[in-house]
Amino acid sequence: MNQISLKNEMYRKAMHLLLVFIPISYCLLGKWKSMTIFAAISTIVVSLDYMRRTNPAVKTIFLKIFGFVLRPHEIEENKFCGASWVAFSTCINFLLFKPEIAVTAFLILVISDAFAAIIGRNFTSQAFFEKTLYGSAAFFATGLIVLFACGGFYGVKFWFYFFGIFSLCIVTLIEARPSFFNVDDNFMIPISFSVIMTTFDIMWNYAY
Repeated sequence: MNQISLKNEMYRKAMHLLLVFIPISYCLLGKWKSMTIFAAISTIVVSLDYMRRTNPAVKTIFLKIFGFVLRPHEIEENKFCGASWVAFSTCINFLLFKPEIAVTAFLILVISDAFAAIIGRNFTSQAFFEKTLYGSAAFFATGLIVLFACGGFYGVKFWFYFFGIFSLCIVTLIEARPSFFNVDDNFMIPISFSVIMTTFDIMWNYAY
């Protein structure tokens, strides 16, 4: 697994936690106003990332500013960086799924993924698939907190928690073994949670 230094990983996850303003703005502004903003910002982010991969001058400037938080594969393999995948997942997640599902899914990405990296990198433990046991445990534990906090905020029914815990278990495994889908976890984590929860909602019509 490609790594960046522990210090830079902490910077990366600190920036990651700032994404909490995305679901907050969604709750405050409503779906369509926030989607307009998300779409505009996402277009800028993805365009810059594309230019970074195709224009040497833009790449030089981009790396001087953001290079310290980019992982080796994002630079060496000329792939989209994590910010672009966040942009993709933000637009899809908040456009297609119910608010209680979309907000929970995105906060799991923001909070649980950050704590998984912080705990996993700072405390030695046995491997768990491609990550660490402590890191995955931190992901699941903080995911439970997010699930119950969002459930309380939206006043959901029992089934939201029941299927939410199951969905969180699956997403924890997906986060621990990214090579299974080989898609950036900034996309896979929120979208997989939302898809699983929505599938249960459609199949059994529980109307969370």
